Amino acid sequence: MRALTLGLAVLVVVAVLAPPAAAHSGVKVKVIASGLDAPRHLAFGDRGDLYVAEAGRGAGVATPDPSQCFVGGEGPACMGATGAITKIDRWGHQRRIVSGLASFANVPGNTNPIGPHGITVLGSNLVVFTNGGPTEPKTPAGATISRDTLAAANPVADLFGRLLAVGHRGRIHRIADIWGFERDVNPDAGVGNPAIDSNAVDVLFDRWRFVVADAGGNAIDVVRPFGRVSNLAVFANRLVPNPDPAGEDIAMQAVPTSVVLGPDDKYYVSQLTGFPFPVGGANVYRVDPRTGATTVVASGFTNIMDLAFGRDGTLYVLEIDQNSLLVPGDEGAIFAIKRNGSQRQIQLPAGTLTAPGGITVGRRGALYVSNQTFVPGSGEVLRISHR
Repeated sequence: MRALTLGLAVLVVVAVLAPPAAAHSGVKVKVIASGLDAPRHLAFGDRGDLYVAEAGRGAGVATPDPSQCFVGGEGPACMGATGAITKIDRWGHQRRIVSGLASFANVPGNTNPIGPHGITVLGSNLVVFTNGGPTEPKTPAGATISRDTLAAANPVADLFGRLLAVGHRGRIHRIADIWGFERDVNPDAGVGNPAIDSNAVDVLFDRWRFVVADAGGNAIDVVRPFGRVSNLAVFANRLVPNPDPAGEDIAMQAVPTSVVLGPDDKYYVSQLTGFPFPVGGANVYRVDPRTGATTVVASGFTNIMDLAFGRDGTLYVLEIDQNSLLVPGDEGAIFAIKRNGSQRQIQLPAGTLTAPGGITVGRRGALYVSNQTFVPGSGEVLRISHR
């Protein structure tokens, strides 16, 4: 069962949600952008232009230089300058405003890339984004490789793990070093995760500071002026059943995937979950912006990739894979949770959402979702009108 508690400015609503409503009529889906390389989160500027972070295609070639390769979290991977930011203007024209960003992907095939991921737009066109990675790259013998070592092999790797901004004519400005903070402080070491593992996947601007979700570090960090990084919240591991009935319970990491500002001025954080990615094992957390105290406000989801609030306070929850990343099939799902606690799954034609990567809400209430997020060149952005 999914449960939601929304703390509002005047009222705290605590609700146990009923099962999803029956199929909803009036849903329309349109592809508004295509040919993207692993699109992840999206954000609108004040003028109505939509910006999309593309995680890229790693090395981008069939036979990468071995010096650009390592063992990633999902097997052999290679890096390259293939990440990008795409703009879809208010007239529907699509173009990349930045390319050549850091990316790594599994080989062969350059699939499951990690690169540019979280994105926000200040004003009409100041684009700020996270370049994810480098997670925890290793040598074939199992030794961890630092970002500095990766950058010695390819200078673009120095962009991994940073909060960046797009300046004049696409020039990249460094705002903060999230990976460096994980290296030096490692906030989640105290909850049983000693590895230096960072993957900055989302960013929110609030109260003259940036708030960053670090999926690798299981943390929400805060970036203040002059790039000063501090930790706001850490999400502890949870014991879950082992897929092997004979095995012991597994200490599953949280893996936060997005951070958004709620109508109550609190932060809402989604959870992908780590291995074994159990069905119904993902939560939505509320985080106090001052104290970092965390509360589970929604539960029973599977592999959440992103969150978005509508103007009416509805919380939209995007699942990248509704039957678990460990199970064949990659159909995603969207749930809408009203401020009164009522919830429904938005019913879409089968196959509409294939490994979706991000969600945001337009001015008129339509949902904008990045889709086909694992395979380079196949990514698209959908506009989903619903009622």
